[in-house]
Amino acid sequence: METATQERTSRGFEQAMVSNGDAAAFSIDVTRQMIGPMTELAIVAAKERTRLAAELQIVALEAMHEAHAAALRRLSVWPDMLTDPLRLYHRGFLETLDGAQRALTLMGTSARLVTQASERLQTAAVDAGRRLRETLEDSAGLRETTRR
Repeated sequence: METATQERTSRGFEQAMVSNGDAAAFSIDVTRQMIGPMTELAIVAAKERTRLAAELQIVALEAMHEAHAAALRRLSVWPDMLTDPLRLYHRGFLETLDGAQRALTLMGTSARLVTQASERLQTAAVDAGRRLRETLEDSAGLRETTRR
């Protein structure tokens, strides 16, 4: 009698192990399929950060170059200060307006670059989300099919 009970118990455990093994394999497969889009999104995000940093550095270097050129222009007009101070004030005022315009242009360019980078990242995130949703929907469909 003990033998029959032990056999039934061992068969029950074996069946549970097989179904648990199938569930584990299914879970591992779904996880593997989900890691792909998430990894691609992380790679796209890293590329976008690098690209944005490089573009912002280029803009900053251009601004520094323009600021240096403006400083050299201001230094070159100092000899004229004694002969025509009104012209010096006029030039200084025009340089100030030009510098303010360049600063606003720089801020606009920086904002445009950040906006473009965030739009590209949003597109990648939406695509990854769509692929993750498809994977989960497919896995739910497979899971329902295997239960029946």
